[in-house]
Amino acid sequence: MYRVQGTFREWVTRDEVRRFIAKKFKEFLLTFVKKGSSDIEYVRLINEMVLANKCSLEIDYKQFIGTHPNIAIWLADAPQPVLEVMEDVAKNVVFSLHPNYKRIHQKIYVRVTNLPVYDQIHNIRQIHLNTMIRIGGIVTRRFRNSYSEVKVSSCPECQSKGLFSVNIEQRRKGINIECCGGCFGNL
Repeated sequence: MYRVQGTFREWVTRDEVRRFIAKKFKEFLLTFVKKGSSDIEYVRLINEMVLANKCSLEIDYKQFIGTHPNIAIWLADAPQPVLEVMEDVAKNVVFSLHPNYKRIHQKIYVRVTNLPVYDQIHNIRQIHLNTMIRIGGIVTRRFRNSYSEVKVSSCPECQSKGLFSVNIEQRRKGINIECCGGCFGNL
């Protein structure tokens, strides 16, 4: 099952792989015990989530990769299909432990924390698309004043090559060509 055939995204959408991920993730939720504790970690976290009336279950990536390293890698490289399976399993586990909770929340979200790879926001590139990443940084709004020459070759209404009336919009800082001197926009 661990021999990937094709891309990760194709691989994790196969039915047998989805069933395998579901089985292993359910096992993880119902059996993982943190070092130094006797409690089943995620049953405890599910109970706390239900008591707080929340619908997001946080999964520690480092704990998950220690138990199921291949699936954790699949999660990082193809998060959407793997998270779909994990959320379905989490929902079934939560509703089996707390049957009436489905009246409060119909969906349970899985949130992944403690991802080991950390990138600055300014280092994000196309290679990061559709993968799970952890970023840090500050997002600020920037305005850039750039002037570029635009050559208008014909009227947008009648396609003539005459004089043009220009409307400058202050709000958008743009220029709209409305019509030429010949057709006046068919006014």
